[in-house]
Amino acid sequence: MRPHFSTSITYFLQEGRDNLSECLKIAFQAARQQSIEKIVIFTARGEGVQMALEQFCTQEEYRKIKLVAVTFPQGKEFTLENKPLDVRIPEATEQTLKEQGVPIVRAHLPFDPIAPPFRDRGVLAQDLSLVESALNIFGGGMSLCVQAVVLACDAGAIGLGEHVIAMTSDTAILVQAATTRRMLKELVVREILCKPAILSIGRNESQIEGRISPKMIEAGEVEPKPALGEGKPDKTP
Repeated sequence: MRPHFSTSITYFLQEGRDNLSECLKIAFQAARQQSIEKIVIFTARGEGVQMALEQFCTQEEYRKIKLVAVTFPQGKEFTLENKPLDVRIPEATEQTLKEQGVPIVRAHLPFDPIAPPFRDRGVLAQDLSLVESALNIFGGGMSLCVQAVVLACDAGAIGLGEHVIAMTSDTAILVQAATTRRMLKELVVREILCKPAILSIGRNESQIEGRISPKMIEAGEVEPKPALGEGKPDKTP
């Protein structure tokens, strides 16, 4: 047996929903090739899960692949230019997902701190928020993928130790699942299937700023995008 294997990674030249279709394609192809039974999709409005159902799950080669939707908790607030932003799965979409047998996991994100009721009180869960910051060096979608897996495992939608693919609109990874409590001991990111090379949302990067490699130059131009709220909704299909 060889002590290594080689595989390809797709790098996007910007973050966000523009990559959703290609990210879904990469995730489903990898699931079929590696006999993965479930794809966990972190979604803000359900669009990515609907696209997966309509464009991929209807194909014979992908019919055995099950979907799990993970979304933001009830009451989570987002703003755009200091104005409230409605980020939730519409009732009609939620009903469609339920009819298609797609479980919807809605819970507090493990990496989000818990706000104190009074300003002079401490903030809980600060340690895990540092995990999110560390994962964000790979792009904002990476922490959402990891949190999607642990929440789905917490809810029993995927098994402890089960290998699944987790994805957002621009990031997909192959993961060995664990619950939130056992995450730092047992969760394993086996492979990165795709991710943004330029963090156009989370860090407002662009090629113009010079943060590029020769390979990126060959690939073409990319325009910067403004940050949206916490930098999360635009990354969650």
